[in-house]
Amino acid sequence: MAAARRHAALTAGAALVLAGVAGLATALAGWAWTSGPGSLGVTALLVPVAAGVTHTVVLLLGELTWPRPVGEVRRARLVRRGPWDPAPRWLVVLATVVSSLTAAVIAVGALTAAPDGRSLTLGSDDGLVSSTASPYPGLTYGAAAAAGLVLLALVTVTALVAVANRAAVVTADDRIETALRQASAHRVLRGATAAVCIVGGGLLHIGGQALAGVAGSGTAATIADHRLLGVAGTVLAVLGPGVVLAGVVIACVRAPGVPAGQPLPVG
Repeated sequence: MAAARRHAALTAGAALVLAGVAGLATALAGWAWTSGPGSLGVTALLVPVAAGVTHTVVLLLGELTWPRPVGEVRRARLVRRGPWDPAPRWLVVLATVVSSLTAAVIAVGALTAAPDGRSLTLGSDDGLVSSTASPYPGLTYGAAAAAGLVLLALVTVTALVAVANRAAVVTADDRIETALRQASAHRVLRGATAAVCIVGGGLLHIGGQALAGVAGSGTAATIADHRLLGVAGTVLAVLGPGVVLAGVVIACVRAPGVPAGQPLPVG
Protein backbone atom coordinates (compact mmCIF):
# COMPACT_ATOMS: atom_id res chain seq x y z
CA MET A 1 0.00 0.00 0.00
CA ALA A 2 2.81 2.43 0.86
CA ALA A 3 4.51 1.77 -2.48
CA ALA A 4 1.24 2.37 -4.34
CA ARG A 5 0.72 5.62 -2.47
CA ARG A 6 4.21 6.89 -3.30
CA HIS A 7 3.84 5.85 -6.92
CA ALA A 8 0.48 7.63 -7.27
CA ALA A 9 1.86 10.81 -5.70
CA LEU A 10 4.96 10.84 -7.89
CA THR A 11 3.01 10.14 -11.07
CA ALA A 12 0.35 12.76 -10.35
CA GLY A 13 2.95 15.41 -9.55
CA ALA A 14 5.08 14.59 -12.60
CA ALA A 15 1.99 14.69 -14.85
CA LEU A 16 1.08 18.20 -13.70
CA VAL A 17 4.61 19.56 -14.00
CA LEU A 18 5.29 18.05 -17.42
CA ALA A 19 1.87 19.14 -18.71
CA GLY A 20 2.73 22.71 -17.78
CA VAL A 21 6.13 22.42 -19.46
CA ALA A 22 4.56 20.98 -22.63
CA GLY A 23 1.97 23.74 -22.80
CA LEU A 24 4.57 26.46 -22.30
CA ALA A 25 6.94 24.90 -24.84
CA THR A 26 4.12 24.70 -27.41
CA ALA A 27 3.24 28.35 -26.85
CA LEU A 28 6.84 29.54 -27.17
CA ALA A 29 7.53 27.38 -30.22
CA GLY A 30 4.33 28.49 -31.94
CA TRP A 31 4.88 32.17 -31.33
CA ALA A 32 8.56 32.06 -32.26
CA TRP A 33 8.62 29.79 -35.31
CA THR A 34 5.25 29.94 -37.02
CA SER A 35 3.92 32.64 -39.29
CA GLY A 36 1.02 33.27 -41.58
CA PRO A 37 -2.69 33.95 -41.15
CA GLY A 38 -4.22 32.20 -38.17
CA SER A 39 -0.92 30.84 -36.83
CA LEU A 40 -1.29 32.45 -33.41
CA GLY A 41 -4.83 31.11 -33.10
CA VAL A 42 -3.71 27.60 -33.98
CA THR A 43 -0.94 27.84 -31.41
CA ALA A 44 -3.41 28.97 -28.75
CA LEU A 45 -5.58 25.93 -29.48
CA LEU A 46 -2.65 23.51 -29.40
CA VAL A 47 -1.39 24.68 -26.00
CA PRO A 48 -4.15 22.93 -23.97
CA VAL A 49 -4.01 19.94 -26.33
CA ALA A 50 -0.27 19.53 -25.76
CA ALA A 51 -0.72 19.89 -22.01
CA GLY A 52 -3.60 17.38 -21.97
CA VAL A 53 -1.78 14.79 -24.08
CA THR A 54 1.40 15.08 -21.99
CA HIS A 55 -0.54 14.85 -18.73
CA THR A 56 -2.34 11.73 -19.92
CA VAL A 57 0.80 10.07 -21.31
CA VAL A 58 2.60 10.52 -17.99
CA LEU A 59 -0.35 9.00 -16.15
CA LEU A 60 -0.38 6.14 -18.65
CA LEU A 61 3.29 5.45 -17.97
CA GLY A 62 2.52 5.54 -14.27
CA GLU A 63 -0.17 2.90 -14.69
CA LEU A 64 2.11 0.71 -16.79
CA THR A 65 4.77 0.86 -14.06
CA TRP A 66 2.34 0.47 -11.15
CA PRO A 67 4.09 -1.48 -8.35
CA ARG A 68 3.20 -5.14 -8.41
CA PRO A 69 2.31 -7.00 -5.19
CA VAL A 70 5.27 -8.26 -3.15
CA GLY A 71 5.46 -10.93 -0.46
CA GLU A 72 2.91 -13.62 0.10
CA VAL A 73 -0.40 -13.05 -1.60
CA ARG A 74 -3.04 -14.98 0.30
CA ARG A 75 -6.13 -13.76 -1.50
CA ALA A 76 -7.10 -12.65 -4.97
CA ARG A 77 -10.33 -11.20 -6.28
CA LEU A 78 -11.13 -11.92 -9.90
CA VAL A 79 -13.02 -8.97 -11.36
CA ARG A 80 -13.70 -8.23 -15.02
CA ARG A 81 -13.30 -4.49 -15.59
CA GLY A 82 -13.87 -2.36 -18.65
CA PRO A 83 -12.00 0.92 -19.28
CA TRP A 84 -14.97 3.00 -18.13
CA ASP A 85 -15.83 1.00 -15.01
CA PRO A 86 -13.42 2.71 -12.57
CA ALA A 87 -14.11 6.19 -13.93
CA PRO A 88 -16.52 8.53 -12.10
CA ARG A 89 -19.86 8.57 -13.90
CA TRP A 90 -20.13 12.35 -13.89
CA LEU A 91 -16.75 12.72 -15.57
CA VAL A 92 -17.61 10.13 -18.22
CA VAL A 93 -20.88 11.93 -19.01
CA LEU A 94 -19.24 15.35 -19.01
CA ALA A 95 -16.38 14.19 -21.22
CA THR A 96 -18.87 12.72 -23.69
CA VAL A 97 -21.00 15.86 -23.80
CA VAL A 98 -18.08 18.27 -24.15
CA SER A 99 -16.36 16.13 -26.78
CA SER A 100 -19.59 15.92 -28.81
CA LEU A 101 -20.09 19.69 -28.53
CA THR A 102 -16.53 20.39 -29.65
CA ALA A 103 -16.83 17.99 -32.57
CA ALA A 104 -20.07 19.70 -33.62
CA VAL A 105 -18.46 23.16 -33.47
CA ILE A 106 -15.54 21.96 -35.61
CA ALA A 107 -17.86 20.32 -38.15
CA VAL A 108 -20.20 23.31 -38.45
CA GLY A 109 -17.26 25.68 -38.66
CA ALA A 110 -15.66 23.67 -41.45
CA LEU A 111 -18.92 23.62 -43.44
CA THR A 112 -19.78 27.31 -43.06
CA ALA A 113 -16.38 29.03 -43.15
CA ALA A 114 -15.20 31.12 -46.07
CA PRO A 115 -12.71 29.54 -48.52
CA ASP A 116 -9.77 30.85 -46.46
CA GLY A 117 -10.85 28.50 -43.64
CA ARG A 118 -10.63 31.13 -40.91
CA SER A 119 -13.41 33.64 -41.53
CA LEU A 120 -17.19 33.83 -41.92
CA THR A 121 -18.77 35.69 -44.83
CA LEU A 122 -22.44 36.61 -45.06
CA GLY A 123 -23.90 38.15 -48.24
CA SER A 124 -27.21 39.83 -48.97
CA ASP A 125 -29.83 38.14 -51.14
CA ASP A 126 -28.99 40.33 -54.13
CA GLY A 127 -25.27 39.59 -53.75
CA LEU A 128 -24.41 43.30 -53.75
CA VAL A 129 -23.42 43.50 -50.10
CA SER A 130 -21.36 41.11 -48.00
CA SER A 131 -19.64 41.16 -44.64
CA THR A 132 -16.74 39.09 -43.34
CA ALA A 133 -15.64 38.48 -39.77
CA SER A 134 -12.57 36.67 -38.49
CA PRO A 135 -11.37 34.59 -36.69
CA TYR A 136 -13.87 31.80 -37.24
CA PRO A 137 -13.46 28.06 -36.47
CA GLY A 138 -13.05 26.85 -40.06
CA LEU A 139 -10.52 24.27 -41.18
CA THR A 140 -7.55 26.51 -40.43
CA TYR A 141 -8.31 26.19 -36.73
CA GLY A 142 -10.61 23.19 -36.69
CA ALA A 143 -8.28 20.76 -38.47
CA ALA A 144 -5.44 21.34 -35.99
CA ALA A 145 -7.82 21.12 -33.04
CA ALA A 146 -9.45 17.94 -34.37
CA ALA A 147 -6.10 16.19 -34.94
CA GLY A 148 -4.93 17.07 -31.45
CA LEU A 149 -8.17 16.00 -29.80
CA VAL A 150 -8.23 12.66 -31.64
CA LEU A 151 -4.72 11.98 -30.32
CA LEU A 152 -5.84 12.98 -26.84
CA ALA A 153 -8.84 10.65 -27.06
CA LEU A 154 -6.67 7.70 -28.11
CA VAL A 155 -4.19 8.28 -25.30
CA THR A 156 -7.01 8.71 -22.77
CA VAL A 157 -8.73 5.44 -23.69
CA THR A 158 -5.37 3.65 -23.57
CA ALA A 159 -4.70 5.06 -20.11
CA LEU A 160 -8.14 4.01 -18.86
CA VAL A 161 -7.54 0.49 -20.16
CA ALA A 162 -4.25 0.45 -18.26
CA VAL A 163 -6.03 1.59 -15.09
CA ALA A 164 -8.60 -1.18 -15.42
CA ASN A 165 -5.99 -3.89 -16.06
CA ARG A 166 -3.17 -2.90 -13.72
CA ALA A 167 -2.05 -5.06 -10.79
CA ALA A 168 -4.30 -4.91 -7.74
CA VAL A 169 -3.07 -3.65 -4.37
CA VAL A 170 -2.91 -6.40 -1.77
CA THR A 171 -5.43 -5.44 0.91
CA ALA A 172 -8.08 -7.14 2.97
CA ASP A 173 -10.51 -4.31 2.21
CA ASP A 174 -11.80 -4.36 -1.35
CA ARG A 175 -12.94 -0.76 -0.93
CA ILE A 176 -9.30 0.35 -0.81
CA GLU A 177 -8.48 -1.30 -4.13
CA THR A 178 -11.62 0.16 -5.71
CA ALA A 179 -10.88 3.65 -4.41
CA LEU A 180 -7.29 3.59 -5.64
CA ARG A 181 -8.40 2.56 -9.11
CA GLN A 182 -11.16 5.18 -9.17
CA ALA A 183 -8.66 7.86 -8.18
CA SER A 184 -6.39 6.91 -11.08
CA ALA A 185 -9.26 6.94 -13.58
CA HIS A 186 -10.40 10.29 -12.20
CA ARG A 187 -6.98 11.84 -12.79
CA VAL A 188 -6.87 10.55 -16.37
CA LEU A 189 -10.33 11.83 -17.30
CA ARG A 190 -9.95 15.06 -15.34
CA GLY A 191 -7.00 16.29 -17.39
CA ALA A 192 -8.38 15.15 -20.73
CA THR A 193 -11.82 16.66 -20.12
CA ALA A 194 -10.34 19.96 -18.98
CA ALA A 195 -8.29 20.18 -22.19
CA VAL A 196 -11.33 19.48 -24.38
CA CYS A 197 -13.35 22.11 -22.50
CA ILE A 198 -10.70 24.76 -23.07
CA VAL A 199 -10.36 23.96 -26.78
CA GLY A 200 -14.11 23.65 -27.35
CA GLY A 201 -14.88 26.79 -25.37
CA GLY A 202 -12.31 28.77 -27.32
CA LEU A 203 -13.71 27.65 -30.67
CA LEU A 204 -17.25 28.39 -29.51
CA HIS A 205 -16.27 31.89 -28.43
CA ILE A 206 -14.56 32.92 -31.65
CA GLY A 207 -17.38 31.38 -33.69
CA GLY A 208 -19.98 33.33 -31.74
CA GLN A 209 -18.05 36.57 -32.08
CA ALA A 210 -17.76 36.15 -35.84
CA LEU A 211 -21.45 35.33 -36.17
CA ALA A 212 -22.44 38.37 -34.13
CA GLY A 213 -20.08 40.49 -36.22
CA VAL A 214 -21.56 39.60 -39.60
CA ALA A 215 -25.09 39.86 -38.17
CA GLY A 216 -24.36 43.42 -37.15
CA SER A 217 -23.39 44.36 -40.69
CA GLY A 218 -26.97 44.45 -41.98
CA THR A 219 -26.43 41.85 -44.70
CA ALA A 220 -28.98 39.41 -43.29
CA ALA A 221 -32.03 38.89 -45.47
CA THR A 222 -34.48 40.46 -43.04
CA ILE A 223 -34.47 42.40 -39.79
CA ALA A 224 -35.69 39.26 -38.03
CA ASP A 225 -32.79 37.24 -39.46
CA HIS A 226 -30.39 39.99 -38.43
CA ARG A 227 -31.59 39.94 -34.84
CA LEU A 228 -31.69 36.15 -34.66
CA LEU A 229 -28.10 35.80 -35.87
CA GLY A 230 -26.97 38.53 -33.55
CA VAL A 231 -28.57 36.92 -30.51
CA ALA A 232 -27.25 33.47 -31.44
CA GLY A 233 -23.73 34.82 -31.92
CA THR A 234 -23.80 36.69 -28.64
CA VAL A 235 -25.03 33.64 -26.74
CA LEU A 236 -22.29 31.46 -28.23
CA ALA A 237 -19.63 34.08 -27.57
CA VAL A 238 -20.65 34.25 -23.91
CA LEU A 239 -21.05 30.48 -23.56
CA GLY A 240 -17.51 29.85 -24.82
CA PRO A 241 -15.67 31.41 -21.86
CA GLY A 242 -18.07 29.59 -19.54
CA VAL A 243 -16.98 26.27 -21.04
CA VAL A 244 -13.33 27.28 -20.68
CA LEU A 245 -13.92 28.19 -17.04
CA ALA A 246 -15.62 24.82 -16.50
CA GLY A 247 -12.46 23.18 -17.83
CA VAL A 248 -10.33 25.07 -15.32
CA VAL A 249 -12.65 24.05 -12.49
CA ILE A 250 -12.59 20.40 -13.58
CA ALA A 251 -8.78 20.45 -13.62
CA CYS A 252 -8.85 21.50 -9.96
CA VAL A 253 -11.27 18.81 -8.70
CA ARG A 254 -9.34 16.43 -6.47
CA ALA A 255 -9.39 12.72 -7.02
CA PRO A 256 -11.65 10.74 -4.65
CA GLY A 257 -10.05 9.47 -1.46
CA VAL A 258 -10.03 6.06 0.16
CA PRO A 259 -11.97 4.87 3.24
CA ALA A 260 -11.11 6.60 6.49
CA GLY A 261 -7.94 5.49 8.20
CA GLN A 262 -6.21 4.43 4.98
CA PRO A 263 -3.56 6.28 2.89
CA LEU A 264 -4.99 8.87 0.52
CA PRO A 265 -3.71 9.02 -3.07
CA VAL A 266 -2.33 12.47 -3.85
CA GLY A 267 -3.92 14.53 -6.64
